[in-house]
Amino acid sequence: MNLYKSISKKKTIVDVIVNLMDEEGLKNVTIKDICENADISIGSFYHYFSSKDSIVQEMYQLMDEYFLLNKDNICSHFTAIEDIIDFVTHFGLYVEQWGYYANLLVIRTSLEEAAKGSLNQHKKIYNVLKDIIDIGIEDKFFKISIDDEDLASTIFVIIRGYMLEWTKRGVNYPVKDNMVRQVKYLLNSIS
Repeated sequence: MNLYKSISKKKTIVDVIVNLMDEEGLKNVTIKDICENADISIGSFYHYFSSKDSIVQEMYQLMDEYFLLNKDNICSHFTAIEDIIDFVTHFGLYVEQWGYYANLLVIRTSLEEAAKGSLNQHKKIYNVLKDIIDIGIEDKFFKISIDDEDLASTIFVIIRGYMLEWTKRGVNYPVKDNMVRQVKYLLNSIS
């Protein structure tokens, strides 16, 4: 199976898992449920995932791939400020497509990793944002001196904060709109 088909199949399985989680919550979803809904064998599941618990890492990997594939579209605006806003918009849309329960799982896993001392930044997606910020710095779109690492970290703090707020407020919380609005406030204050 070529790489594209493998990634595509993995994304299909993750999408099935996310839909099942939204309906039943992860604890209630069995590998058998996943296999039946994805129309794969249990052996195929274990070909793509080492366990049900490895799904979050695959979700991060798929998100990285999504942003790498869409980087040119995200970076197609007149200014880096607009590109940053589009990046956050894409991020918000992506997590809304994952759904509420999938994000509960992601947040829980992130907190567990942080508690263990593993502050693993997902470098690919982080670097996409940092590259956009670097263009903004180079083109002098910011009215104050900006450190690319600091601004990228601040934007991700805003994003994570609204994802956490979503888990607190419930399914109908407009997470993307709130992320975008807050990042616009930040960018307006420095550009």
